[in-house]
Amino acid sequence: MSLQVSFRVVGLYCYFENLQVPNVTAQSSVKDVMNGIKSVKTDFDYSSVNMGGKEIVNSLSYKFGTSSTVPYNVSAPPADGFRDLTNSIGSTSLVWQYYRSVTGSIDGSVSEIKLITKGQPSFATTALDTNDPFFGSIPANFKINTYNLTWRLVQIQMAPEKQAKFLLAQAQAYQDA
Repeated sequence: MSLQVSFRVVGLYCYFENLQVPNVTAQSSVKDVMNGIKSVKTDFDYSSVNMGGKEIVNSLSYKFGTSSTVPYNVSAPPADGFRDLTNSIGSTSLVWQYYRSVTGSIDGSVSEIKLITKGQPSFATTALDTNDPFFGSIPANFKINTYNLTWRLVQIQMAPEKQAKFLLAQAQAYQDA
């Protein structure tokens, strides 16, 4: 049992197209899919922290090398080496967000459909194929070929109370490690 997944981490030049991820299904959590990717692509890693009962990604890392796939929208191949991006917390914070979609076809025409949920639920509990019907549903005649998972470090404004919770969770995770 494996699932075809295209995986990307923006900023790390981490791109795995049409990767066969073992022991996961479309109903597996995003976290389980990422653990499956780690089992196949050992140059990729991530860490997470529990923040107020919600597990979130804290850092993502990747060792880009000669056997790495260059993402399709990069003008020139990056230099080989280890890359690591971590959340940063302050009045303006950087946090990891994930995006999910499916690539497939409708009557022979290839298309991509975003899978949307309200807010950013924990990657540890959200199934890869979760889609809130409020935002629309996948047409019955859509034939899914690949699940897509993209991570991006985004800048947000964070209230001081939320900053304090996050820093406490981060300190606890480092203590437990």
